[in-house]
Amino acid sequence: MKAAGASVSVEISDIDHDKPQASRSGRWLKSALAAAIDLLFPPRCVACAAQFESQCGAVLLCQSCDTSLAIDQRPTCPRCAMQCSEIDVPRGNCGDCRSRKLRFTAARTIGPYRGALRTAVLKGKHALHEPLVKALGQRLAETIRRLPFAELPDLVVPVPTHWLKQLWRKTNPASTLGEALSRQLGIPWAGRALICRRFLQRQASLTPPERRKNVRGAFYARNSSRLAGKRILLVDDVMTTGATANEGARALLAAGAAAVYVATVSRSSDDS
Repeated sequence: MKAAGASVSVEISDIDHDKPQASRSGRWLKSALAAAIDLLFPPRCVACAAQFESQCGAVLLCQSCDTSLAIDQRPTCPRCAMQCSEIDVPRGNCGDCRSRKLRFTAARTIGPYRGALRTAVLKGKHALHEPLVKALGQRLAETIRRLPFAELPDLVVPVPTHWLKQLWRKTNPASTLGEALSRQLGIPWAGRALICRRFLQRQASLTPPERRKNVRGAFYARNSSRLAGKRILLVDDVMTTGATANEGARALLAAGAAAVYVATVSRSSDDS
């Protein structure tokens, strides 16, 4: 009986290991191919263009840029993502947003708009640097995993740009970021849910009151039936006064969204 049992055990073992063996062979072949490609065409960092060693052909950031674009570990306000004191964090808001009417529920950001992060955001406004924006989208997803929202968003929506500006730039960083976030977090993508109805002045060149006026009524939501009752993750590259995010949230809430959360690569404290 033992011999028979042993025989059956061997036969089943042989059958069970056929597919894993093929799978291991496939993985080995992919790894060998990736290594060969890296040898012939060394990957370059999407931030600084320096060559670096990668694993399994992944081409993102070199070690130096990965460190300089790391998630800022200092406390930030859960409501507006501005740097704040540790006392403000459990309160859920800070001195900067406590007296303001914000239409979005909460915000997350990788870090302040300065240094390497500022340089990356400015580069990302040009189509040539879309791979860098995708890497920043992955880093933003890490930020949200580290500090998740109270509820998981149902849809990812980018802050829109006017079609003329997109035609000129050939890119919209908010859309590139949003698509990366959607893939990384497994949240459905709604890239055309918000539309920009007019050509806007550059927010960076305006005072806070002018920024609010510039974007007032600039966005409208399409396909309200898809937005109704949904929690929306609104994505942009940088937030300063929050005027753009606030106006985007207003349009989404008017279309029936249940709540709007905001995610940006960086957060500026420059209100001048």
